[in-house]
Amino acid sequence: MLKFLLTFGAGVYCGIYISQNYEVPRVDEPGKLVDKITEYIEQQKKK
Repeated sequence: MLKFLLTFGAGVYCGIYISQNYEVPRVDEPGKLVDKITEYIEQQKKK
């Protein structure tokens, strides 16, 4: 349990550091991502 918490804490800290110091684009909402994936799958089926 302690190993999990340390790993999780390190990941959160690194994520915050990277997002503050580098230009990281924001991720779309889950609903938009699902729409993009289904659209991509439909395009692949047409080919």
